[in-house]
Amino acid sequence: MHNMKAIKGLLLAGLIGTSGILTGCGGGGGAATPSYWTIDVRADATALPINIAHEGPNIGGRYTTTLYVEVKDSAGRPIPGGEDIVGCSYVGGLDSGPLYYLDGDPDHETTETIDGVEITTPNAYRAVTLSPNAGLATFHFLASDVAGPATVRCSVTDAGNVVRSDEVTIQVGSNTPSGKVSQVVFDSSSPNYLFVQGYNGPTQLQVQVNVVDEAGQPIVNFPAGVNNLQLRIVPDPASLADDGATLRGVDAYGQAVAGTSILVRSTNGQAQFTLVSGNAAGMILIEAISDRADNDVGNGVTEAIYNHVAVSAVTSAPTQAPTTTPLAISTTNPPAATANIPYGTLLEATGGSAPYTWSLVTPGALPTGLSLNTSGVISGTPFGGTAGTYNFVVQVRDAQGTTLQKSMAISYTAPTPVPPAETAPTITTTSLSSGKVGVPYITVVTATGGTPPYDWSAVGLPTGLSMTTTGVISGTPSTPCIPGVPAGTLPTCQVALTATSGSLYSTRLVVLQVNP
Repeated sequence: MHNMKAIKGLLLAGLIGTSGILTGCGGGGGAATPSYWTIDVRADATALPINIAHEGPNIGGRYTTTLYVEVKDSAGRPIPGGEDIVGCSYVGGLDSGPLYYLDGDPDHETTETIDGVEITTPNAYRAVTLSPNAGLATFHFLASDVAGPATVRCSVTDAGNVVRSDEVTIQVGSNTPSGKVSQVVFDSSSPNYLFVQGYNGPTQLQVQVNVVDEAGQPIVNFPAGVNNLQLRIVPDPASLADDGATLRGVDAYGQAVAGTSILVRSTNGQAQFTLVSGNAAGMILIEAISDRADNDVGNGVTEAIYNHVAVSAVTSAPTQAPTTTPLAISTTNPPAATANIPYGTLLEATGGSAPYTWSLVTPGALPTGLSLNTSGVISGTPFGGTAGTYNFVVQVRDAQGTTLQKSMAISYTAPTPVPPAETAPTITTTSLSSGKVGVPYITVVTATGGTPPYDWSAVGLPTGLSMTTTGVISGTPSTPCIPGVPAGTLPTCQVALTATSGSLYSTRLVVLQVNP
């Protein structure tokens, strides 16, 4: 395939070059002067991984690529050096992914002192100006934690005052996302609490749910008219705060929906809804569920992806002033958990000054797969492990900084052990040692797999030899058996060994030679 950029350059060169010759002839035959430039932009790497490590720019680094800008005249010669004659800008695609000089120029760096240590970091730009040396200049692009294409365009104004441009597109992350939900993440407006109805304060809170794939990128392609999130208030018999509390949102048809359980649709990977308080103070637990199988919760949930968040309903704003009611943890022990069944429960605190912040004092003490978040929700899907009671200690901290610890226990039912599938043994003996007529003979055959001990048998042993059920061949052979002798002259020398384990067995043919 021809390079169209090169073809256009040759055509332009021919036209303008001819014009220059004609002008030269008309003026007495002087030599033509190149009257325009060409610009070419390329990158060392046009595909970069998502910068999940939030690593800074680094020449040769895994998230950084070098871009080259080459400017030549119409005769294909590099233009002379010049100050700031090329401009490059980030023109499309991602909202992030800045450009860097990385040339060591202090004007392109920021130096600051942190804890007595002087730290210099390169500056990030949306546009840079370059000063080519022998027609060539370089700069750098850094990938961010957002996937997608990023386009960088460079321009130069040539001797004829015409702007010439070229661009390059760099793909950050995969350009073929799975389109399947891998995680739902809650974000709530600040402050993260609301007032009980009838008190002088806001009684509703804005909450946002982010729906992302395996790479942490927003899921944006949902079928039209499909609700991809189910939101519900999880009832808690130990709390009155969820009584009368309501969720409000907008569904896939643009209709306002309200209730203790609603279906909504995300836009660009985000869905926003409102929590309205009830008539009692306490904690309100909200659950968000998406379906990885088909991104549709309206037709049932096949492969649930879920998360929880807890919100405090208060009767007075959090204060640093001492309160008359001491901080207390009202939860005794969370409900029991069962292996491979999604679990979610809320720890409750009273007194002090809400909202409360929770933490686990004994890391790793919960059944595998469960975790405690800062809003007091223990959730996850437990798996594996050993059945029994798991003891742990939690800590709650109120808005005044007062802390309180309490020991708790979760009863856990582990998965029922599945006995290993029965397998047939594999005979590892591939040949038998030679014997001699009239000379006592003994050997042992072996096998692996299945369930030892094996029950052995053999067919085709030479006269005088026999085999025990434990795999021992012994006796004194009386008839020679030599491989290669024409059929019918002597026995075939082939012995069929069989090893049996339970109801399964395997057989293998081996050769036993008996010399005269």
